[in-house]
Amino acid sequence: MEQQFSQKDYLITATLGVILFGLYTAGACKTVYVGDSGELTAAAATLGIPHPSGYPLYVLLGKLWITVLRFGSVAFRMSLFSVLFASLSCCFLYIVSRMAGLDRQSSLLTTTLLAVSPSFWSQANIQRVYSLNALFVVLAILFTLKWLPNRTHRNMFFAFFICMLGACNHTSMGMIGVWLGLFVLLVEKQSLINFRPILTIIGAGFLGLLPYLYLPLRSRMNPRLDWGDPETFSSFLAVVTRKDYWHRSWWEHPVDFLTIGADYLLSLGQEFFWIGLILALLGVMFWRGQRWLLIFLAGIAFINIITMALHGSRADLFLWHRYYIPSYICVALLAGFGTRYILKWLPRWSRGAVFLLPAVMLFWQWHMFDRSNFRVADDFSRQIMSTLPPGSHLIASDDNILFSLIYLHLVEGVRPDINLVLEGVSGSGLPPLKFNPAEEPVFFTHHPNWTLPRAKIVPVGLVYRIWRTDLEPLSVSWPWTSLSGEDDPHVPKDYLTQNLIGHFHFMLGVTLEEKNWLAAEREFQLAQQKAPYDDVLFYNLGLIYHRNGYLQKTRAVFVRSFQINPRKIASKSDVRALDRIKEIDQEIKSRQLAR
Repeated sequence: MEQQFSQKDYLITATLGVILFGLYTAGACKTVYVGDSGELTAAAATLGIPHPSGYPLYVLLGKLWITVLRFGSVAFRMSLFSVLFASLSCCFLYIVSRMAGLDRQSSLLTTTLLAVSPSFWSQANIQRVYSLNALFVVLAILFTLKWLPNRTHRNMFFAFFICMLGACNHTSMGMIGVWLGLFVLLVEKQSLINFRPILTIIGAGFLGLLPYLYLPLRSRMNPRLDWGDPETFSSFLAVVTRKDYWHRSWWEHPVDFLTIGADYLLSLGQEFFWIGLILALLGVMFWRGQRWLLIFLAGIAFINIITMALHGSRADLFLWHRYYIPSYICVALLAGFGTRYILKWLPRWSRGAVFLLPAVMLFWQWHMFDRSNFRVADDFSRQIMSTLPPGSHLIASDDNILFSLIYLHLVEGVRPDINLVLEGVSGSGLPPLKFNPAEEPVFFTHHPNWTLPRAKIVPVGLVYRIWRTDLEPLSVSWPWTSLSGEDDPHVPKDYLTQNLIGHFHFMLGVTLEEKNWLAAEREFQLAQQKAPYDDVLFYNLGLIYHRNGYLQKTRAVFVRSFQINPRKIASKSDVRALDRIKEIDQEIKSRQLAR
């Protein structure tokens, strides 16, 4: 039964928003973050087109935000962009909870549980699309809840419009829109023979998807960042549907759904310190709300896990759970219903104890999500660019490295004299293959695996340089031995941050490999310590140990790579660590027989 929303509720909502905005702002990242953050921020600042699905709504709203907000770096402003929508998501979740029939105390528990849940909080103060996506999920639930009592076409229109508009920020909202369409037909079966609801759905969807027109229109202007060149219909569909990303799917066999499902259920408990999940289960068992609302929430969670199972990579599924935020929103709301049931059995004086859970979550996790001193990605990219000679060509790849370079170069104007070549991004080509390495310095962030008759690939600190074999060897002197904050316990280090730090020491080791093996080995050991879950790093270390004749060490790091990821090595579609282990075992056996 819907609660009456009083003036006190408006005051609670406003106060909640201010507190959460302050909390997230206190830990907001002031520099570019790892992963997609650099590219998304650069796209917003330059009105470019980031990686599929293009995220047109995020780009357009982000551009408006950083234009209006004039203080701080662009990266910090885009962190505050996430802060704003994370706070609004929680405010509207409180409103949804009250509309669904929860008392104020249970509604506040619902909201604060979501606010300090790890995945939601992890996206609330960095430059990413997930806070805005969370707002669309909550608003879709809100308008569906408003539609259920009277089945008015107006609320149905807004619910579909929200889903499709949200799909312009993240395509997962489009799948929620598909579920909403099925849900409407399930609730109102006469819609099958009544064209008005169908026309309402089509009209709302069409209007909501209009921001996608930005992609072909902007691409025709040839922006510096133009991923996929979505000017033709086929290239536009390829970007929107993320065509080039489906091959990364971890799922291979039907039995894999069991592994994915088990991890999903485990994440529900971990996200809310298990107590929140128990409250949610109680909410389902003793449900006293709108029956159709419970079905709708269950459908959102189901479509969320199915979509991720079919499309998600190993990292998407098992290393971070930000894609499950729609499910966590539903679980938080169900936990509110469980709390309402519990409160009936508690003495009035002790009911405030239910807030111990979000309080413990807040203080326990603050250090994990305080990004206010985060400088790792910024420092890594600046170290690279500060050592390049004037007029250099830098051919960059790997999202975790490329994207922060894009931000610093295109937005902050770092080293405008160099040519940053965005490898893998359409619209950016390689420099001419006919060049003089001594006069035209060409660098790579990753080994290009080129075989040239009169040239060699030389590691130079964090990059590789093309060098002529008939010239004197390059003299390499790298002034840095660490990244800003890598040893600071107050700087949080998630999976991608660990990988970037590990890659830093890996590259220093590669640079030292031929000149000082003991120093190189120290860097390789540091790389393993700093990035203990990077399967690609351990695989590449195996190649290095093997070419230097250390078979036991080779086998050990290949085994570690296989333990992390028994499937195909990331970005190497035909390579598995297990294959290399078998080869090394055979080589070790052959050596033993030779003795």
